[in-house]
Amino acid sequence: MKPIVQLVDEWAAFEEVSEQPTVEAFCRYYLQKQRPKPKQAGKKGERIMNGAYLLKTLGRILSAYSLYFRSAVNHIGIPPAESFYYLNGLLHLGEVRKSDLINYMFAETTTGMEVINRLIRENKIDERTSPDDKRAKLIKITEKGITALDEYYKISGKVVEMTFKGIDDDILTDCYEMLKYCEQRNSAVAIELKNKPFDQMYELAMADKA
Repeated sequence: MKPIVQLVDEWAAFEEVSEQPTVEAFCRYYLQKQRPKPKQAGKKGERIMNGAYLLKTLGRILSAYSLYFRSAVNHIGIPPAESFYYLNGLLHLGEVRKSDLINYMFAETTTGMEVINRLIRENKIDERTSPDDKRAKLIKITEKGITALDEYYKISGKVVEMTFKGIDDDILTDCYEMLKYCEQRNSAVAIELKNKPFDQMYELAMADKA
């Protein structure tokens, strides 16, 4: 295969997993793919530990961010931080069913409905009957919800600065690009497997097509 043809094929594969297919992002994606893969034989335990250490690191970073963010929300007296996550998710999704937003948040149905119904009462989310299915309700963010999001974004920006103080922008970008596929894959798989028994969840998640 000619190098230019291979490059075009690689770009096509990159576009499928990238929300912002820029040349710079593609270069990082391609170079990451070229890194030698560790031998699998006898390495499963090591791979699991490496994954566990990475999850622990990501979890600790997220926990620190959440602590800062909750403090900021309480300081300026706006509704709980969970409101931000649901409003931000709904802004990203557009008009959807309640269950779509709950799945997007990886939330339990009861918990998700409580948050959504509270935001409806606060007029930050609008609800209407679906024209395609009279039994279903569609929700979307309102102008009041967008205004509330703007307040959240202001403090969230400061919290992000706190969380990643001292980390170069290039490192943040590389980490994002390297982990984006993992995030997108698990976002899709987790929603499908959400209510299945763990044994079945594990089997399906580990299948080649997953």
